[in-house]
Amino acid sequence: MKLKQLFSKITEIFKESKIENPASEASILISKILDLPKHYIISYPDLEISEEDAKKLVVLSEKRASGYPMAYLTKSKEFFGLDFYIEEGILIPRPETEILVEKVIEKLQNAKGELIGLEVGIGSGCISVSLLKNIKNLKIIGIDISEKALEITEKNAEIHGVLDRLKLFKFDIMNEKMNSLNLPKLDFVVSNPPYIKEEDYQKLQKEVKKEPKEALISGKEGTEFYEKIVNSLKDFLKEDGFFAFEVGIGQAEKVKQILEDNGYKNIEIYKDLAGIDRVIIASKRFKRIGD
Repeated sequence: MKLKQLFSKITEIFKESKIENPASEASILISKILDLPKHYIISYPDLEISEEDAKKLVVLSEKRASGYPMAYLTKSKEFFGLDFYIEEGILIPRPETEILVEKVIEKLQNAKGELIGLEVGIGSGCISVSLLKNIKNLKIIGIDISEKALEITEKNAEIHGVLDRLKLFKFDIMNEKMNSLNLPKLDFVVSNPPYIKEEDYQKLQKEVKKEPKEALISGKEGTEFYEKIVNSLKDFLKEDGFFAFEVGIGQAEKVKQILEDNGYKNIEIYKDLAGIDRVIIASKRFKRIGD
């Protein structure tokens, strides 16, 4: 089968299943699975694809059409300009989370000397690895309840050459005491924790439900993790340290109140590209680290 025929067939499968941007998704799937640059579809339309590879791609496209996430099929997802290895059972990085990384980098850009951060719920490692790639004087401690998440994070940290500045621990912040980790004083705590209410889970898209439930659901209110993180880690932050969170739709004011109740008055809220309050950064002192 020629490349152009394969591309047309997969695009049509995606169109019929109402997948957004079917041609774009078809090019991503073909490029990743065949290890070909995307422009080959236009530049080399008559390239012969083996019957075995063509069949494999059709099977994968039908799986994608059934609601299976593209990142799990291709084992990869781009985030903050880096390519991350992804597997089923790991939360898939999303563009909204890039705002969280961007704002933490801005907050730390003038800092001198060694910095130490902690990520709660490290998942694929996309946040921590991106921060480590961009801040050379930074070390990060990452915790997660999932052994698989820690393995994938280690793999991504090694791929991007930052494993020497990352320490990982299997840890359940909701049920274990932070003192057991013997943490140093921290410059910041960053997290994109589970924040979906239990009652809202059934309303999620079929595709999102393929992702690990424990990485999505927080409890009855959706803000339980924020409260636990702040209460558990506020005493480990330096005087000019800060919390940096991604928040769900309609949660910014609730999370802001949790922070204010714990003495954090310098609170900044940032919107995503859709105009939704998405990131909160809070510190006790009205100055940036390094100023």
